[in-house]
Amino acid sequence: MDINKKPSHTRNRLLKIIYLPVELIQLLHNTVLKKLEFSIRFRLSLSYLRIFLKAMFLAGLGVILVFGGLKIFDTVSKDYTALSKLLETELPSTRLEDMGHIGKDPGLQSRIKEYALEQGLSLLIYDQNESLLLSTTPGLADYGYQGLIGIVRTKDSIYLAINRSRINSLNLTTPINSFRSPLPVYLICYSDIGENLWEILFLAKIILAVFAVVIFFSLISIAFTGRGLFQPIKEMTQTVKDISAKNLNIRLNVSDAKDELKELALTFNEMMNRIEDNYNRQKQFVSDASHELRTPIAVIQGYANMLDRWGKHDKAVLQESIDAIKNESENMKELIDKLLFLARHDKDTFVLNKEDFSLTEVLHEIARETQIIDSSKKMSFHIDREERICADKNRIKQAIRIFIDNALKFTPPGGEITVTLGREGEYLTISIKDTGIGMTKEELEHIFDRFYQSEKSRSKEKGGYGLGLAIAKVIILGHQGKIRVRSKAGAGSEFTILLK
Repeated sequence: MDINKKPSHTRNRLLKIIYLPVELIQLLHNTVLKKLEFSIRFRLSLSYLRIFLKAMFLAGLGVILVFGGLKIFDTVSKDYTALSKLLETELPSTRLEDMGHIGKDPGLQSRIKEYALEQGLSLLIYDQNESLLLSTTPGLADYGYQGLIGIVRTKDSIYLAINRSRINSLNLTTPINSFRSPLPVYLICYSDIGENLWEILFLAKIILAVFAVVIFFSLISIAFTGRGLFQPIKEMTQTVKDISAKNLNIRLNVSDAKDELKELALTFNEMMNRIEDNYNRQKQFVSDASHELRTPIAVIQGYANMLDRWGKHDKAVLQESIDAIKNESENMKELIDKLLFLARHDKDTFVLNKEDFSLTEVLHEIARETQIIDSSKKMSFHIDREERICADKNRIKQAIRIFIDNALKFTPPGGEITVTLGREGEYLTISIKDTGIGMTKEELEHIFDRFYQSEKSRSKEKGGYGLGLAIAKVIILGHQGKIRVRSKAGAGSEFTILLK
């Protein structure tokens, strides 16, 4: 049984050996494709290598062509000079009527062959009927020439001939004794360029060997250059991986960067600054919202427990608990409405329903409502001019009401509040000025922060939640408007709304 299986086992091993190179090539191919797909460094290195190889190839080809051309031109020029000497000094002494019988004149043949051997010329002489009269080189007797360039390869060498009738700078195919009268006899000179071609081939081998060594070291150099070039990117990638919600303060190192990556790192750091700031604001927002909701919930829970214990039969306790629960639920509703308003703005789902309306009429409505709500402060409304605007009427009224409520809240009894409608250039202005407690420079920097309340506002009975000015800012900026604030501690404040 083992004997029968042995040939099959051997065949499988042979197949594995045969397929091994194919599998290696396929693995290399897949690796290169994967690198090309996921590695910028690899693609950049290949691009460098491709450009370098093209430059090396063109440089080597140029050297070979120039060197080979010069060598072949030098050989052809020497033969051309010797041919000219033959035409000018040797053949003119021959009688003209004998030239047509050169094939039958051993003496003339001997003179030409002797001269050709002495000068290293390879000559073919034909009559007008393209019949060979004389060949000075064995192996060329079967080759004529009628084209622009003729190349003949014999068992000994390679020969080149250029037709004079098309290239006037080289006189290699010339009527004999053409200086006197044209004869129907033509002489073709083949230059032996075999040695030149071997020299060119030898030079090509040297260049190829040098290029192989240069390319090998270039590959290594390009690999290390690519690694050094992308090392900062690797460091950036690792730094980004290390960033999490617990350490948003990590930043990319830009102290040693001096190239385009520095700009990228700076841009990333600026983005992280914004993310960290927004994240901290979000945490603070959630913390403050939880804190503000905790108080009314605790009050409602306390009164509910009191009702459960004593309020079922005590009407006084029952009424007190009901009033307290109603009051705290209203406060919670107000707070939740404000939080939902800000949340919609944060999610970019805050929509303004703009319409054309009279801003003057809206201010008159606010004036009447304010005088009914609080008559302990002196209110002055300078809104005599008629102004119209395209905006969300309810939101604009809400923002103006927030600023007036703040003025009423922080102005003591007997103080004065002045509301003025005016214009500054392309902007309509609504100024709310009070003679209240004012604010310090430090407080001014935070008045639009959510849940911010100064110590003076916290000490008051109705200090609010610190969300009013944040909401007013969202509304005004949503209308592409501006808010200008002037205040001094103990000297009152002035808020100016600018709307287009």
